[in-house]
Amino acid sequence: MLKRNGYKKLGRTTSHRATLVRNLVRSIFSSGSISTTTSKAKVLKAEVLSLLASVKRMEPQSALRLVKTYFPDRKHVDMVVNYAKVEGNGIRIVKVGFRPGDNSEKSKITLIGYEVEKKGKKLGATSEDKKAKKETKVKAEPKVKANTNAKTAKVKTVTVKKERARTRAGI
Repeated sequence: MLKRNGYKKLGRTTSHRATLVRNLVRSIFSSGSISTTTSKAKVLKAEVLSLLASVKRMEPQSALRLVKTYFPDRKHVDMVVNYAKVEGNGIRIVKVGFRPGDNSEKSKITLIGYEVEKKGKKLGATSEDKKAKKETKVKAEPKVKANTNAKTAKVKTVTVKKERARTRAGI
C-alpha cells in the first residue's frame, strides 16, 4: 500500500528543521534572494507560498500575528504583508551548480517583484556597473626616462577579466 510522506525531512530533527525553515524565510525576505541546496529551496518555496497565501486570505490583524512569528521587527512584517497583497508575487528557483565540498546541487531562490532597501548603498551604482569597472582597469602609465624620447614610449593597456572555473577541477 502506498503511504505518502507529507514533507521533506532534510536529515534533521523536527525542531531543527522548523528553525532552519524559519531562518531561510527570514533570509529570503531580508535580502530578496539567497543561494542554498535544491532540496532546501523546494521546502522554502512551499513554506513561503503557504505563508503568502495565508496572509492574503486572513484578516489584517491575524495576518500580522502570523507574520510576526517569523520576523521580530515591525519593518519586515509590514514588508511581507504588503508583498502578499501584490499581484504576480512568487518564487523563482534557478539551479546554479554544485557545491565544492560535497557536490550537492545548489539553487538560487529569488522573490519575484520584491524590492529590498540596501543599507548604506547608493541607488545610482549597481553591481553590474562595478563589474564593468573591474573588467576595464588600466594599469598606470610607465615612467619615461629623461634621456629617451617621450613620443616613442608606448603605453600598454591591459584589461583584467576574472573568469570562473567551468568544472570542479578548475580546468
